[in-house]
Amino acid sequence: MQESKVTYLDNIDGLNSYLRKNFSKTSTIIYVDSNVSSEYKFDENFNIHEILVNEETKNITTVEKIWEIMHSNSVTRSTNVICIGGGVLCDVVGFATSTYKRGANLVLIPTTLLAMVDASHGGKNGVNNNYGKNQIGTFYLPNEVLVCVEFLNSLNKEEINTGLIEVIKAGFIGNSKILELVYGDDSVYSDKSLLQLAIDVKTKITKEDLKESDKRMYLNFGHTVGHLIESDSNYKVSHGEAVAVGILTALTISEKEHNLDKSYRNNFETFLINSGFKTDYKFNKTREELLNLLNNDKKVKDSMISFVLLKSIENPILEKVEVEKVLEMILDE
Repeated sequence: MQESKVTYLDNIDGLNSYLRKNFSKTSTIIYVDSNVSSEYKFDENFNIHEILVNEETKNITTVEKIWEIMHSNSVTRSTNVICIGGGVLCDVVGFATSTYKRGANLVLIPTTLLAMVDASHGGKNGVNNNYGKNQIGTFYLPNEVLVCVEFLNSLNKEEINTGLIEVIKAGFIGNSKILELVYGDDSVYSDKSLLQLAIDVKTKITKEDLKESDKRMYLNFGHTVGHLIESDSNYKVSHGEAVAVGILTALTISEKEHNLDKSYRNNFETFLINSGFKTDYKFNKTREELLNLLNNDKKVKDSMISFVLLKSIENPILEKVEVEKVLEMILDE
């Protein structure tokens, strides 16, 4: 199976140098987040287009604008389409690239910690619609992902925390050394060696199961509850905060169902408290409304949902559970 090349760079100067050396200006188009372009300078000799997108505008209308730019710039299948931005922009540009003329050479340059360790790897692209988040999408691997550490210097605390939760998730399901590093020093997030450990967990899984038929679902550890919290709060609770509570819930259930050592939950909870996270959440919607949200989850099949638990550290397990029972387990915690 095709793999995405991952290249690690220290700073913006190194990134610009790499782009000039490896990509022809005449066969490359760059989409960059407007907020990023206002803070960092890129080689103006490239064909650069600023895009401002968020969860509210992560839709087919924005994709059509990107398609229009592709059309007016005569993009072909051999064109290098480069995206510089966070996970939302990477999702949208990835989707647009995968569908315009059935695909071009996609290169992602993530600018947030979450995008660096998660969203830019594995080939998932998508947009939101009236039926939910990422309900329309494709699997389309980027040719390359460029991880430039300097972008992390501009992130606020919430953005760092959101990314750290995904790093920790990788530690639980694939490499416990990550937990030791993060718990020992939460400022280690900008260390290239830590980023590589977390990225390696995801790419190893997606290499075996690109289209989420089995093992890729391990990456949803904590996310079933997390996504439910996000929806219930109308996205006022950040992804990181929501998934943190989701991981705590999954660890607690794992203790009951698989006798998971309680120290994993205790250590994680201590980290959350020390880092300023909330460790619980009170749902606002009715039981029926929450049940409807769960039934709309992409992991539901025949009224059963694949729920990720841990038998032991680095040993995730998929359990097919009735949707109603999953809701009961969540509300009981």
